[in-house]
Amino acid sequence: MAKSLWADGHAQLRQISRVQPQTARQLKSWIDRIANLNPAAPRLRARSPAPLPLPPRPSAPGEWASHHHRLSTLPGELVPRLSYWLYVPSRVRNGPMPLVVMLHGCKQTPEDLAAGTRMNALAEREGFIVAYPQQPQRRQMQRCWQWFDLGAAEGGREAQALAVLIDALAARPDVRADQVYLAGLSAGASMAAVVALRYPEKIAAVGLHSGVVIGAACTPGDGLRAMQQGSSVDPAVLLDAAGVTPGGPKMPAIVLHGMDDGAVHPVNARLLARQFLAYNGLTDRLDKPASGVMPRRSAYAASLTEDQEAAEREPPAETSHGLAATAILPAGNYIETSFGVWNREMVALCEVAGLDHAWSGGDGDYAYHAPIGPDASALMWAFFKAHRR
Repeated sequence: MAKSLWADGHAQLRQISRVQPQTARQLKSWIDRIANLNPAAPRLRARSPAPLPLPPRPSAPGEWASHHHRLSTLPGELVPRLSYWLYVPSRVRNGPMPLVVMLHGCKQTPEDLAAGTRMNALAEREGFIVAYPQQPQRRQMQRCWQWFDLGAAEGGREAQALAVLIDALAARPDVRADQVYLAGLSAGASMAAVVALRYPEKIAAVGLHSGVVIGAACTPGDGLRAMQQGSSVDPAVLLDAAGVTPGGPKMPAIVLHGMDDGAVHPVNARLLARQFLAYNGLTDRLDKPASGVMPRRSAYAASLTEDQEAAEREPPAETSHGLAATAILPAGNYIETSFGVWNREMVALCEVAGLDHAWSGGDGDYAYHAPIGPDASALMWAFFKAHRR
């Protein structure tokens, strides 16, 4: 992931055009020299995520198995346990490995998410463990994590159960307890936000793809409205409604969303980013203009011919940040905004043109995953590994 590291709250959007590798290196060197003259200046790095191989199948080299974790019994709870799938890379590592916990979306299974995101292939290559908790249908018929109802017996119980599972996984001898990361898609992203902010001492960083602002709903109907419209309430105020107390351990977050998402309105991405800015005590300058503003090209967009780019363009559409983004960005290009403190990136927002309700840069053979846009799995991992608890 291209890193933008600068002073508190300063946002920068950038574009990477089609450049030859040598030109890209020269550009990076020149920008780094300029940045070193002014520690408050953005440091831009021209880099595109490398394509990943196909997701592991049953014959993958690593260990891919289903597990169950028993939970303490609550009154009226039929089966007090949480099922999950675990991928452990085959390559022998020197010591414990980082852990990424992935939460699926509605109508998904852990197997779907693993295959569609290709996260196991990335784990095999980079050397980290991946866990995929499963929402049982006995709790929610469409397998949605209940971020929209955080009552003690519903979504609150699910968040607590996930925190207990994370503790158990972090205690494994092959896991680095200071490098436990959490990510999710759609309903899984919203639940990941809840868990990360309610239990920040357990998570080093969080990744949210196509999620809904938290604290804006307490019923399924409220949740549907938040999905379609976001919320007019100050995102920082909504943190209290979600049971989150600002001022705890810092929580780095990367937020990704498709600008053409027809299921979860793209305004939710900015609302989520604002919630993490508020939680981390960073100034909210998300809509402030920045100098040198340019969109960035993804590997997918760079592979298109000019005719294909023209075909990918949609009619101009007003976005949450007031830009007719699809008029200036071909499908697959994306705008990235980052906030941080000096050399530490804390909140990153990636808005992908032409992407519907799907994991960016994923395997399009699986529902809710699309080949267009940057590789979200690679972007998240690049962000994650820069942070430790």
